[in-house]
Amino acid sequence: MTEETDLTPEVLRDAQERARELIRCGFREPDEIVDDLVEELDDPALTEERAELIVTPLWEERLAEQASWPETTDVDRLVEAFDALEGQGIVAAMDFTCCATCGYSEIGGEAEEDSRGFVFFHQQDTETAAAGRGLYLRYGGFATKGEPTEESVRRTAEIGREVVAALESVGLPVTWDGSPETAIQVTPLEWLNRLPE
Repeated sequence: MTEETDLTPEVLRDAQERARELIRCGFREPDEIVDDLVEELDDPALTEERAELIVTPLWEERLAEQASWPETTDVDRLVEAFDALEGQGIVAAMDFTCCATCGYSEIGGEAEEDSRGFVFFHQQDTETAAAGRGLYLRYGGFATKGEPTEESVRRTAEIGREVVAALESVGLPVTWDGSPETAIQVTPLEWLNRLPE
């Protein structure tokens, strides 16, 4: 009898399901996933030790799956596009903050002196993509003090066009109506993100 069987069937099922979701995202280390499970499920019986017993075999299972993945995945292409955007003075952040509100408020802290704009997707976006529902990208231009609103809107649309061009150049399908108020969607997208080494 293993320690995780001391959990109720519901808690065990929920913990396994949530662990799989976080592992599928591909950004967190095993100990971070353990911490997330304990915090999110908030069950006194789900200790760190029990959560680790749940995470470890699921992590190993995912590592084994990776062996059959193509050499270049859609997520690899996304990384390539984001790297190219960084080289063009656009801050490109993946799995950045918990939500859009936090992302928009914190992305300026990632900027260099010569950064013109930004693109990011947050942790909820990652989970959506990992669940097979496409990826939404937030973007914008860094405004200068006293800049007219129309100039800020123009710059944001320009950054959006550069993001779309970078994604298309690596062969990712993009949906965007050209409006600076609309998120850019990458879909369909097969979310195969290799686990941290």
